[in-house]
Amino acid sequence: MAAIWVTFIFGSFSYMLLKYPHDVLKVSPFSREFSENPLLKIFIKFVGWIFLLLVIGVWTEAIVTQLGMV
Repeated sequence: MAAIWVTFIFGSFSYMLLKYPHDVLKVSPFSREFSENPLLKIFIKFVGWIFLLLVIGVWTEAIVTQLGMV
């Protein structure tokens, strides 16, 4: 059950950060000059990948736990 909630929360954040990094910066509280920084866009994509890896890790742990219970 926890894997489903993690997928809903972090999966949606991961999708938004990886698919639309420029739009995420538009709604962020950063100033316009700072939001145009290419390093910030790289950081946003990095965070998106971290969230995706978190979702994969939680599902892997859930599957391994279920296989151990059989």
